Amino acid sequence: MNSFNKWFLSSASNGLENYHQFMTEAVKIVETHYKSLGKPYEHIDTCDIQKNIKKHVKFENEGKSSDAVLTSMQHLVMDHSLHISHPGAMAHLHCPPMIPALAAEVIISALNQSMDSWDQSPVATYIEDGVIQEMIKEIDYPNDASGVFTSGGTQSNYMALLLARNEYCSNHFSINVSKQGLPMEAKKLRIFCSEKAHFTVQQSAAQLGLGMDSVVSIKTNERYEICTDALDEEIAKVKQQGNLPFAVVATIGTTDFGSIDSLGKICKLTDRENIWLHADAAYGGALLFSNQYSHLISHLKKADSITMDFHKWFYQPVSCGAFFVKNTSSFEHIQLHADYLNPEEDTHLHLVDRSIQTTKRFDALKVWMTFQTVGKQEFGDMIDHTIKMAKQTADYLQKRTDIEALNNPVMNAIVFRYLPKVIYTDNQEQKLYENDINQSILQLLYEQGQLIMAKTKFEGKSYLKLTMLNPLITFDETVNRLDEVINLGKELEKKEEQLRERSVIGSF
Repeated sequence: MNSFNKWFLSSASNGLENYHQFMTEAVKIVETHYKSLGKPYEHIDTCDIQKNIKKHVKFENEGKSSDAVLTSMQHLVMDHSLHISHPGAMAHLHCPPMIPALAAEVIISALNQSMDSWDQSPVATYIEDGVIQEMIKEIDYPNDASGVFTSGGTQSNYMALLLARNEYCSNHFSINVSKQGLPMEAKKLRIFCSEKAHFTVQQSAAQLGLGMDSVVSIKTNERYEICTDALDEEIAKVKQQGNLPFAVVATIGTTDFGSIDSLGKICKLTDRENIWLHADAAYGGALLFSNQYSHLISHLKKADSITMDFHKWFYQPVSCGAFFVKNTSSFEHIQLHADYLNPEEDTHLHLVDRSIQTTKRFDALKVWMTFQTVGKQEFGDMIDHTIKMAKQTADYLQKRTDIEALNNPVMNAIVFRYLPKVIYTDNQEQKLYENDINQSILQLLYEQGQLIMAKTKFEGKSYLKLTMLNPLITFDETVNRLDEVINLGKELEKKEEQLRERSVIGSF
């Protein structure tokens, strides 16, 4: 028997036994850890992490037993990782993964399908396309719409602007950018998005050779949505300057506030001006399945392209996103044919024809297994529960005098800050003090590991943020955790007052 058999999946008994042993031990480690998981994070200093890495992360000549390796992994990785499945982890758009999707990951890794050409993934190719078609039905896109799985919103937003740019150049300059490169007029191309849009709009413009200066930032209204009147004015101004508006990016769920730009109003402008409308629904796309709030994105179908992240509010393991286009012919702008991969005369479906990736994971299996086991109704209930918890929490914060709640959540993101009682006569000094105390609250709670929040800034002021994606979050537990925020703020205030008193006494 080949001595290598034990390291690979095959019909060889030693390989299957080794696979079973590794998988069983790995599952046991996860089960044991979560059985006693009391908080989302057990703090460890960065210097200690680096010492552990230096000690354990080595390539050695001789291998070790699975027990030794997995025990080392448990202490190195499990003990001090951020456990986002815990309800106290409420920092980023980083969701707890659902169990059916975790099971799918086992199959995905074992099969190791490469989702570029049909012959490397004969069934997986059509499952991905089937999941895309199901999502297209939910969006209410036309029959000739299409899509592809991506690594996430960064890739999807990039693809949207890539297709929009190439289509504009084809229609207005008869230039095939893929073959001929950008025309001289490309320096005049302009993209529009709100000041709260994701940073990948600027990043994509930079990578597409248009430059970040090609992105026109539009102010937002009191709900942190793009101001459509201002958008209309900026489009007119750009045209008067001799520049060329070619794309508008609407955000369906901003990172900080969860605000939803009005696609119904924006599409009237983009239709009138013949501008590509992209909807970045990386966060808010899950509202399609909400039983109470799906009307908030009823105009999603009007976008020419859509970004959607399943590893945000769809509870899928990272990474898992998708990109959709209203007209499948748009993918022609990025298609290249290789005789060994996707020859032009081949009639099979090759997903590389829709993607800027070649090798790509079989992530669609996770989404398929999740909806097969959970169903749309219960999934929608989860979405609605998180919104309900966020609204109740925001109401609680807005009634307090020691908290400033910045937004009334549309989805499940809450931005707020602790308001100290101390008042400085100097406004700048007051702002710096308030910023410092909120940043200290964030850091100290992170180190305690009970509540993991995010931070952001608004008008130069530091704020804390809860992203309440987890359906296991309850209102009572959240209030208890927020009480910790308030109590810690009061403790920090008291210490600051004592320091100032000592400073005054010391000056005499």
